[in-house]
Amino acid sequence: MREKEKSTRIIFVRHGETDFPLDRLYCDDAVESPPLNKAGLVQAEAVALSLSGIAIDAIYASPAQRTQMTAKAIAGQHGLDIVTNDAFLERRFGVWDGLYFDVVEQKYPEDYVAWKVDPLNFSPEGGETITDLLTRVKGGLDTILSAYVGKTIVVVAHVGSIRVALADALQMPLAGYRQLRIDYTSLSAIDYGGRQNNIIYVNRV
Repeated sequence: MREKEKSTRIIFVRHGETDFPLDRLYCDDAVESPPLNKAGLVQAEAVALSLSGIAIDAIYASPAQRTQMTAKAIAGQHGLDIVTNDAFLERRFGVWDGLYFDVVEQKYPEDYVAWKVDPLNFSPEGGETITDLLTRVKGGLDTILSAYVGKTIVVVAHVGSIRVALADALQMPLAGYRQLRIDYTSLSAIDYGGRQNNIIYVNRV
């Protein structure tokens, strides 16, 4: 069998829109788990339709309500159950979870400066570094890749977890992961296997 045929394609789907304010820090669902809003539900149905013609072997999603709702729409087009995996949750910000940026700056001024100076290695109390996030996401991907060789898998996840997976596959400096634009319900695909991983597309909407 040729190496190309051994590749496993992971299609990352960012969840649909929610009413979570964009000027707050990431929501990792430790504080709240917002559902899709009306626009998000429409987005979920649209991305499900766009994937309806692709043979998908499994659908994974983080346990967050917004990813589960997005994954449900996709699963409905394929007659598949959703496999829930914590590895694909958003980055954990510990005591900062769900706070507005200006509140963090006022309440944790020294830590806020440390985060700005070294965002790659800094972690708020109870939170994760970017490296921690990547390690967690790669653990989830390893589980999929060992179980579905040569298959096509959808992973419904979050902007942070998708960005670090793409940055790792692109072999780009992890510190620049936020430069990767990942819109709501966008698709990003990577073929894992063979001599190298191949990026098929990023942020397709």
